[in-house]
Formats: sequence, structure tokens, C-alpha cells
Amino acid sequence: MFRKLLLGTVTLLAFAAVTPASADIILDTTGQGGTGNNVIFSSIMDNRLILGRLNGQNEEVVRFRDLTPTQDPNNPFTGATNGNDIKIFNTVDLDITVFDRNNLQQLGVTRDIFSIKGDGTLLVRVTALETDGSFKDFNFSQALGPGQNGFDFKAINGEFIWDVDLRVVGGSIKDFEHFRIDVAPQVGAVPELSTWFMMIIGFAGVGGLAYRRRNQFRLA
Repeated sequence: MFRKLLLGTVTLLAFAAVTPASADIILDTTGQGGTGNNVIFSSIMDNRLILGRLNGQNEEVVRFRDLTPTQDPNNPFTGATNGNDIKIFNTVDLDITVFDRNNLQQLGVTRDIFSIKGDGTLLVRVTALETDGSFKDFNFSQALGPGQNGFDFKAINGEFIWDVDLRVVGGSIKDFEHFRIDVAPQVGAVPELSTWFMMIIGFAGVGGLAYRRRNQFRLA
């Protein structure tokens, strides 16, 4: 019985170690969800980089990097604070990443919520970090209408949103605002095969010890 249980456990762990979950990122454009931490304006580092920071108990840093090939000197890439919010202006290619409070280690998030004012077609590439440490890109497109256009991206299968790139074709982002995120407590990964092996050996050792103790008890 013990041997069958051990064999089943080894098979299950081996299957989990070589079969990563498939990432799933979904988009809701019907409105802006009510959860998440507001990202407030922090500073303008240079003409290509703006920093934001989460308010409240979290202090993670958000980097907004302008990847526009050629900036318009009459409408420069810039940002500002607006109450408990951040506003970013004048870009056709905005890359968004989240880092720890010291702005050193990149983090994954489970949700990104924001609104955009602009024109043209917005192309969004969301890079997801899967549980096995690999990355997968998800691509979305949406024509920007008049007024605010709301976007709500969610990771729904245990993965994390690692990077978001917003690129506009035939127009520009005039105003990016109302940005909220849900920060993952840590970036997880499936243990390496050596770790699985040690877990299996440990399980076998504990199970074998219990088996021997039962036999000794019966003999006594």
C-alpha cells in the first residue's frame, strides 16, 4: 500500500514539474473596476521616464517609460499629479512596469486598471510571467473613442502581469490616468526538478519511518 502511494505521489509531482499552467489575461472595457491600489505621481526622472508610487500601505514603484521613436518638442512626454491620481501626457508608446519600494526588483501584478484619452487604435501587449518562470505575450487592440476609454486587465490563472506596453497607431495618448494595480505578494515559480526530487525523497523517508514504526508496534 505504501509503495503504491509513493509511486502515485512521484507520478503526480513529476507531472506537475513538467506541465506548466497556461497563462490567461482577460480584458474588460465596459468600465473600471473598483479594486486596486491607486498609483500617485512621484517624479519625472528625465524626458523618457516618469515614476509613480502606490498610496496607502503599499509603497511599490511604477515606472512609466516613453518608447516613442521621435518625440514632439511641442507636446513633450510629461506627467503630473491630480489629487490622489497620476496623469501622463503625450506618448504613442508607453511601457509600464512595477518594482519594489526600493525601485530595484521588478514585481508581478494581478490586475491593471486605467483610462486613456486619445485617438487612433490602441495596441496593447501584456507580458505574463507563468508559474514555471517562462513568459507569454497577450495582444489586444481597441479603437480609442471620444472621452475616457477604460481598460481592466486581469491575470486569472495564477500568473502575473509582468509588463504592459501601450502603443497607438494613427493617433496618440493625450491623457493616461486613474491607474490602479493589484500587486502580487511575491513572484512565484514552480520549484526546479532538484527541489521536486528532494521533496519526494523527504516524503519517502517520512513514509518509510512511519511504516517501520507500525511494524515494530505490531511485533511488540
